[in-house]
Amino acid sequence: MASQTKSAAELCTLLVSELYGQLPSRIVAALLARGRSNVRDLALSTSLNPKQVRHGLVLVVQHNLVFYQTDHDTGNTTYQANPQAAYHLVRVGKTLDVIDRRYGPMAKNIASDLLMLGHAEIFELVRYHKLKHGRKGPTVKNNNNDHLENDHDHDHENEHDHEDPDDPFDDDSHHVNGNGTAQLEGDDAKPILADDVYNILAQLIAAGVVETVSTSMLQSPQDLKVSVEQECAKEFENGVRGTKVTNEFDAMVRSQLKAIGAERSTMKKKLQDSALFEPSNIKRRKLADGVMAGGFAGESGGSILQDEPNTIVRLNFDKCLVELRNQKLSEHVEDFVGETTAQVFAAVLASLCRKIYRCQHDQHTIMTEEEEHANFAGVRVTTEEIFDHLGSGVDVFAGIGSASEEDIDIRFAEKIRKYPPQIQGSGLQGTLDEGDEVMGSDDEDYDRNGGHTPAAPTNGHGHGSENLNGVNHNGNHSGDGKPSRADQICQMRQHLLILTEAKQHFVRHCGQNEWTVDFDPLVQNLRYVELDTMIEDSFGRQGLRLTRILREKGKLDDKTLPAMALMRKPDVHVKMAEMEMAGFLEVQEVPRDNNRAANRTIFFWFFDEARTLKRVLDNAYKSMVRCLERLEVERHKKKNVLEFATRRDVQEKAS
Repeated sequence: MASQTKSAAELCTLLVSELYGQLPSRIVAALLARGRSNVRDLALSTSLNPKQVRHGLVLVVQHNLVFYQTDHDTGNTTYQANPQAAYHLVRVGKTLDVIDRRYGPMAKNIASDLLMLGHAEIFELVRYHKLKHGRKGPTVKNNNNDHLENDHDHDHENEHDHEDPDDPFDDDSHHVNGNGTAQLEGDDAKPILADDVYNILAQLIAAGVVETVSTSMLQSPQDLKVSVEQECAKEFENGVRGTKVTNEFDAMVRSQLKAIGAERSTMKKKLQDSALFEPSNIKRRKLADGVMAGGFAGESGGSILQDEPNTIVRLNFDKCLVELRNQKLSEHVEDFVGETTAQVFAAVLASLCRKIYRCQHDQHTIMTEEEEHANFAGVRVTTEEIFDHLGSGVDVFAGIGSASEEDIDIRFAEKIRKYPPQIQGSGLQGTLDEGDEVMGSDDEDYDRNGGHTPAAPTNGHGHGSENLNGVNHNGNHSGDGKPSRADQICQMRQHLLILTEAKQHFVRHCGQNEWTVDFDPLVQNLRYVELDTMIEDSFGRQGLRLTRILREKGKLDDKTLPAMALMRKPDVHVKMAEMEMAGFLEVQEVPRDNNRAANRTIFFWFFDEARTLKRVLDNAYKSMVRCLERLEVERHKKKNVLEFATRRDVQEKAS
């Protein structure tokens, strides 16, 4: 959430009320309005008694909606709202959908259980998952977890007691954002084995979608940093004074914060190393159709979790946002370069996703040493890694047109760019020396004397009898059998080069056989696309043309603008005034003399990107608030029908 406005606070409150009930929403609303408070202040502001406040605080803390901080000297505990976690709830439907497509339906059900429970012990999560999603009748076998067998009969006797008809994440009742998937029932459903749940949960933890919870994660990052600084300050008896002592103090604080970050990822590292979940550890296991099973190799991760059943876990929304960003960027690329090249781009993002842990970093983000290095130096992947993440169903020989060898500038196509493209306010240069471009190329057929081998065209469509990349001039695969791995990798590189040469710079060729994605310029481009769509829908093509001119040129006076826009001056004035009233454009008056007469004043029009985006975002918050409020009104109107539809006897007859 970019800013904490009144509309954003109302949206967070309504989201909490929609998914978790009225009591947590009243506490979150009070904390968002009043700031940091204790139990007594919350009781006064919410008109609840202290017992109810404490019960509500337990719920919101368990769902990471509120941070708490205890003063060790006085013993007083204060609570602070976590608006970012509350805003994450608006993406619940998309989050479950992307987990379902990437990791499978059982992973989606586990994620929905964590959304309902908040943070929970692994043992309790597995039991809750079996009772909620297991079918009626058959017994559930469990060979590896003896402490679950004693409660097996008791669990099935109370299975119906765990079914909550008001559960917003239950696939059989409500579908959040319309992305729910009905569970299999009757003879098609299979009993859920505890081992399967442990294995899927281990995959989610290793991928970072689910994270282990420590005590430090219940504090806000700012409070945690202050606590670490106070502990480190005790080591300096004479105080922190002078440059040398200050540097030592800062180094000690950074070391402590890194240790806290490493402690949080202990289970994840253990699963990645011991259970061989990383594709680089062993040869990747593939299914019969060649698709990787959940993106992991190894099948014994569940045994590690069974040895530590009291470990507390929760859903990691930061990693889920990375997955959602990858999905959005892949759809964006498909609109520009086609389906096949977009699938290659999705493989690039999937390989980078293993090394990216969150979309945004700030000064208070707690990172491990690995995360800090990746954030500072950037993340790169090789061509082999990209091909390993490419699905076997993708035909890399499709989606690329033919071109003659004379039309290809190999020096530009294979150019290596060490630095990201220049964006607003950036001083980096996107060009390199001539030697860096040529000598850094990883094209095997490149002639370092300035030419290229005629028998190996770079785009895979040559005129000779021999084609090293497995494609002849008619676009058919060379040979009668399936193309070799080397041919497929070579052809995939052509898609990568198309992505690097695109105007939007979807992929950057950053080193020999290395590729990366510059997310900041791409996300900025996505903002422009959404903003342009909104402006075009509201003000037409002329309004969009004027906005793009001002965005590119900066401030322009009302006399220059009509000539550049190829529009009549009266039409420009009408359109600009209309867009100014809507808040998309701004005008600056510069008088030529002290009289400030209109005919002696220069009017400079300009586009304030930051202010416009902030206004648009706030309007989006208002729209979502009104939708949720309208939903509550319509539910009240149809109260009798909804109560009848949710009755258990009616649902059993309907099924």
